Amino acid sequence: MKSNNLYLSILFVLSLFTACITDDDGAKPSPAPPTQRGNTEVNRFEITFTSRSGGGGSQIFEYYDTDGLNGNAPAVNEVWSLQYAGFGGVRSYKASIKFFLDGTDVTDIIENSSTKYIVCYREMNTNNLRLNDSNFDSNGLKLGTETTWQVLNDQASGGGGNGIVKISLNYIHLGKEGICDAGVLIFEGTINYQHQ
Repeated sequence: MKSNNLYLSILFVLSLFTACITDDDGAKPSPAPPTQRGNTEVNRFEITFTSRSGGGGSQIFEYYDTDGLNGNAPAVNEVWSLQYAGFGGVRSYKASIKFFLDGTDVTDIIENSSTKYIVCYREMNTNNLRLNDSNFDSNGLKLGTETTWQVLNDQASGGGGNGIVKISLNYIHLGKEGICDAGVLIFEGTINYQHQ
C-alpha cells in the first residue's frame, strides 16, 4: 500500500511539473505554419523532343494523372520512343517540358518563379539515355524546363534500349540550391521509354 501511495505522489508531482512547462502563461502554442506549396498545382505534362542533328519532326509525349500524387494510375502515360543513331552511335535531342493543371498551361507560372522551382529527371538507364544540360534560373541554378539528351545505341552490349525516367517538380520556398529532393514535391511521374 505504501508503494502505491509513493507512485501516486510521484505521478502527481510530475503532472504538476508538466502542466507548468506547457501552460505557464495560459496561452496555447501557436499552430505550425502551413506548408508552402508554391503558386500552382500540376497533374499533367507534355514533353517535346526535337533531334539536334535534323531528320524527323518533333515528338510530343504526354503524362496525365487526373487525381495527382498518390492517387490512381495516370490516365495517360505515353511511352517515349526516341530514335537510335546508327549502330553504336549517339543521337542528340533537345527537349522542352510544359506543365498543366488539367487543361491550363501553368509553365509560365513556374518559369516566372524559377528561383523556387526545380524539375528533376532521374533513374534512366545511362547506358542508353543520358541527360546532358538543363536551363537555369536567374541565380544560375538548375530549373529543368529546357534540357538536352543523348540516346545511345546499346544494342552492341546486348541492351534493349529501354528503361524508365522519373520526373519530379519541387517547390523550394526558402532558397533553392539546384539539387533534387529539396522542398515540397508538387508533381512526380514515372515514364517508360523504348528506343527505336
